[in-house]
Amino acid sequence: KKHLLSVSSFSLSSNRQRHISTVENNQTLQHMTQLSKSKWIVLSIAAIFASGTIFTQVYDTSTTLRRSLQLSESTITKEKYLGLILPEEESMPLYLRNTMELVPRAADGQDLIFYWHVPKAGGQLMKNIMSVCYGLRRAERLKEPASLEMVHEMIVNVDTSTPEGIQEARDLHLADSGKVDVIASSFVLSASSLFNANHRGRAFTILRHPVDNAASLFWTRKQLRPDLRGKYTLAQYAMQDWYPDNWVTRQLTGTLPHEELSQIHLDRAKNILSNKFFVGISDQMEESLRQLKAYYGWQPVPGREYCVPDLLHGGNPKFVKSYNRPLPSRGSDDWRVVANRERYDMELYYFALELFARQGVMYAPGRESYD
Repeated sequence: KKHLLSVSSFSLSSNRQRHISTVENNQTLQHMTQLSKSKWIVLSIAAIFASGTIFTQVYDTSTTLRRSLQLSESTITKEKYLGLILPEEESMPLYLRNTMELVPRAADGQDLIFYWHVPKAGGQLMKNIMSVCYGLRRAERLKEPASLEMVHEMIVNVDTSTPEGIQEARDLHLADSGKVDVIASSFVLSASSLFNANHRGRAFTILRHPVDNAASLFWTRKQLRPDLRGKYTLAQYAMQDWYPDNWVTRQLTGTLPHEELSQIHLDRAKNILSNKFFVGISDQMEESLRQLKAYYGWQPVPGREYCVPDLLHGGNPKFVKSYNRPLPSRGSDDWRVVANRERYDMELYYFALELFARQGVMYAPGRESYD
């Protein structure tokens, strides 16, 4: 700065005024520098913190966005996997009667049957037996839009097989319509919300051995998706990250596929199954239907006294598979891999077998038959 002052003093007079201004500015700068070094330090620190705050805000915004996207993906998965309407977590389906609850006389004709349809466990056969053999009306959408119109003698035009359909059924007050005797759905928690205090549900399900069920789903998917043909064995399929393991336990407890299961989930699933569901076994359909008939008091449609055995054993092409679906033999590599992956559903299935045996004692066969 002293050098600049010296140079300025020897400048030409025509530029003197400009140099005087320069000197004044430099003097001012020198004065500010000497006077407020500490202030500049404070301001610098403040600037650093300000930039840090900006970075933090950007980072937090990014994190929030990422979390919101994850939440959105989780919500979509939850809606597709469990349904749009769900009871509060940890609670049982509120308006499903307990299995062994004595039904009040006032509820005669008011309660509805709820069939929890486990995929690949004889669901279509079961629905046809209820409608054709026992004259029970059910909901199934056969045309657009959904409505309470009876599109068939035994079918009201409402879909209860999809999350969107269940929402429509609730908006249409299906349970209060007086047009259905049975509501069937694979979305157990969501569909149970269709019942209410005036029209409670009495629930049953048909379960299949988890390994056989997984194998059946595997072969069906290979038929529907050519890209899977020849790509996986059953064991390789069951080892994939996207394999839908322990479906029954997850549905009963409202647990998504990416969430880890524990003994707590299994205990809760057992509790709900034993309290809320009359259990049938797909490998023992004749005995399952005998018990169901006794439990619900079903009576065959006049002239259809042999309808059930005809549908079970009559070779109806609707229920006979046109292609081979080999099931893994017990103890094979495929069986062991799938059984390990399905360990919670395996334990739940064995528990269901115990329930099935107890039901058989409670509703012991007398002289009644399908007629």
